Amino acid sequence: MREELTWRVLEGLYRLYKGKSTRLKLMNNIYVKRVLYDIKRVIDYKEGNMNVIIKHKDYDKFFEDNLLDQYLYYANFFKEVDIEISAQRNYSEYVLKSLMLIHKNKENLKGTLSTPHIFSSNFFEEKDSKFLDDNKRLRDDILKILGAKEFPMQSPKSQQWKLVVDCKDPKYILLCENIDFLKDPWLFRENNIELWHLGGNNTKKLEEVPSKKIIHPVFYVCDWDYHGLNIYIRIKEILAKKDKEITLLIPKNPTLKPIKSGKHYSEWREEEFTNLKRDAFTKEAQNLIEELVSKNKWIEEQTIKPIDLVLNKFN
Repeated sequence: MREELTWRVLEGLYRLYKGKSTRLKLMNNIYVKRVLYDIKRVIDYKEGNMNVIIKHKDYDKFFEDNLLDQYLYYANFFKEVDIEISAQRNYSEYVLKSLMLIHKNKENLKGTLSTPHIFSSNFFEEKDSKFLDDNKRLRDDILKILGAKEFPMQSPKSQQWKLVVDCKDPKYILLCENIDFLKDPWLFRENNIELWHLGGNNTKKLEEVPSKKIIHPVFYVCDWDYHGLNIYIRIKEILAKKDKEITLLIPKNPTLKPIKSGKHYSEWREEEFTNLKRDAFTKEAQNLIEELVSKNKWIEEQTIKPIDLVLNKFN
């Protein structure tokens, strides 16, 4: 439920922590209403004035124990990128994590900056391609982070880029088809897993990585659909030329989704083994693919638990 906290609400709760009351409409937030008001009873409406929220004596300790680190984490980020700390920025945690990932990889992104629609599709997959059109403040903040004046009207011919989330003592490399795991990297870092993502729906950027930089076991996590598995084959072939191996993570007890669900558009092919190269997969992977094809199902990457699968390979 804490994921429901936007930056505006966090900033309002911080102001309440520093003061005695606030007029911000914090009770509209589900986490504030259910946890702080209904369960913990650390905040309340001011008697006779429902437009003012006051705190009780246990509020400061609750905020320090549960929310202060989260607030300071994002506040320090805003300071680092020279963006005003303001409650006017009603950014969700999803957007905040996206901004931090953009900042960490700004040098790679500046040279291949795409149109706002393509950029939105790449970094805000939960939204639609017009997400930045409707969020001028967010669009301006992204441009400031990247040190750019405006998004181009046309994307460059090459939109290839590699995003990396480093960790201090990497022991494994996890290549992710989608970007979401890179936005929430803490548990991966704690388990010595370095995250990579190849952007622009293109694996050619991997060809530029010197073999000497690939010194740890490489794993791949992806959507188990035709598109994701076909990308895996291309990556496997690129790494084979570098005399490197890659392990496709096979989910245990996976959640199978109908092939036509939500915004999922990748469909299985009618050819033998759905037109994938059978010898690129282990027997276990082949069996799972055949099950998915026969049931016309797929597995979403975000439902897979890659950390356990990586660590279990060495335990």
